[in-house]
Amino acid sequence: MRFPSIFLVYCGFMGFMVGVLSALFLTTVNFFIHGIWTVIPTYFALGRYYPLLAGIVGGLLVGLLQTKVGDYPKTMHETLHEFKTNKTVPYKHRLLPSFISALVVLMFGASLGPEAALASILGGLISWLGNQMKWTLARKEELLELSMGAMVAAVFRAPLAGLADPLDQKLHNGVIKVKWKKLVLYGWTTIFGLLGYLVVQQLFPAETIFALHLPVINWDIRALLLILPAFILGTAFGYAFLVMEKISDSLALKLTSHYQRAIISGILIGLFGMLSPYFLFSGEHQLMSLSQDYSKIGTLALVLLALGKAFLTNACFAAGWRGGKIFPAIFASVAIGCALANLFPFMPGLLVGITVAASVTVILQQPIATAALLLFLLPVQLFPAVLLSCLGAHWVSKGLSQKFPVGGD
Repeated sequence: MRFPSIFLVYCGFMGFMVGVLSALFLTTVNFFIHGIWTVIPTYFALGRYYPLLAGIVGGLLVGLLQTKVGDYPKTMHETLHEFKTNKTVPYKHRLLPSFISALVVLMFGASLGPEAALASILGGLISWLGNQMKWTLARKEELLELSMGAMVAAVFRAPLAGLADPLDQKLHNGVIKVKWKKLVLYGWTTIFGLLGYLVVQQLFPAETIFALHLPVINWDIRALLLILPAFILGTAFGYAFLVMEKISDSLALKLTSHYQRAIISGILIGLFGMLSPYFLFSGEHQLMSLSQDYSKIGTLALVLLALGKAFLTNACFAAGWRGGKIFPAIFASVAIGCALANLFPFMPGLLVGITVAASVTVILQQPIATAALLLFLLPVQLFPAVLLSCLGAHWVSKGLSQKFPVGGD
């Protein structure tokens, strides 16, 4: 395997910059979230209705941005589709609207993640840099794909996530033929992406991490009887998430005004936020506390939390609060898995892992990427079960999609 030295340098440099920019963006978002949801209500002694007020203000701003600048930020799928169609990601007059729109959506509590905004912003920056350096189209496309992989790996703190996309593409075609050269490039770019991300994180450490705290594995024969129910529950919840997505999109189309959609969604954010802070934000930083306290929450409350999180995520997105759905999908899936573990407290890590793997695979329709995302979220000993659940859910979903097409983005 031979690589042009200059291209390896480009990949390493772009990976590092992707990691740095991703961390800086998330740090900025967290700064404003802290100001809006901690500093302001504390300083002015605002009461329990503050989430509703914040949601309405956010809805007004989202409606204004939707009306004046359009549908921003673009989703990861839209960004990649634009590139495959036009061989570039448009960046003129789009980077600033993407940044501001994403910042408003995330800091006002929407149940959405940052990956959509990062894909749009970084894709535009990479396309601009490629045009300045006059790379060939083939190299620009390859560099964009590698940089997207590095971004996903950095944001989700999942080193293998960047390697998963090419394998998923092969799996969708029914066969996996590994291109080792491409995997090596993904790995090389991802290492530098994580390095850049960690450098910034050392300067601005997060209060909580993207992780689960589940009891240490103690093998219990009774848990084996629950593997199939956990898999079925996860698959069913994944389909419920996609059904909510389809219904939300249909209902949003009936409202022609951007302001109406955005404000109604803002009111929903406020009402749900008054019920529980778990409904707010992407869920990335709340997974740890959920996994520590799930046994105190109650089974019915966990089921309602999972369904409410899935509903609010899709309602926000359909109403113009645009962002990523991966973090909220993982959080909601963990909540439904914890509900099962509450009923049957035998190896909760295994039950939650299988449930989450099946659910997120159905939602994302990417089994290898899902397994890579969950690799360091769950105990490493459970990875074989998680991987098998992902592949199994993909097989079931592929068969059911022909009869019940409910796929999302």
